[in-house]
Amino acid sequence: MTRFNPWGEEGPYFEDFEVGLRIWSWPCRTLSEIDNVLWASFSGDSTPLYIDRNHARKIGYRDIPIHPLIVLNLTLALAVRDTSMNTLAFLGSEYMRVYRDVYPGDTICVESEVAYKRESRSRPYAGIITWIHRAYNQDRVLVAEVKRTNLVYKRAYSPWRKFLKGAGVGD
Repeated sequence: MTRFNPWGEEGPYFEDFEVGLRIWSWPCRTLSEIDNVLWASFSGDSTPLYIDRNHARKIGYRDIPIHPLIVLNLTLALAVRDTSMNTLAFLGSEYMRVYRDVYPGDTICVESEVAYKRESRSRPYAGIITWIHRAYNQDRVLVAEVKRTNLVYKRAYSPWRKFLKGAGVGD
């Protein structure tokens, strides 16, 4: 079963997930050359491939590609609202893969699939969810994939829900 974000601003809880559920995140995001500039400024990464057009073309690229760590982080960032707004803890990432180059002007959309779900043995107020996040470009070509696991609150125990209720949002 595939659906777009059915949760609203409150986000999903442990109970909302079932293995096999697929969620398309929206909106998608179009990347630009400035994303590489900001990454280089923020991280200090000065790999010529991602900041020097002449160098990129000399070694066989059609243009400066978007840094793969931007693509991987964007894959996770686009999925957060639809998967992990009510996360208690990030438990790890089994893998992160980039399959294709992404260039300025490409638009990335993410589909998240629930791969695993179980109650926490040590925290009765939460459960463990594993997702596979797949990033596609505007041509629906798979460009990146991340498999990660989080500890997610159950609805009745969520501090986020209590905060929203106190702010007059939700029931």
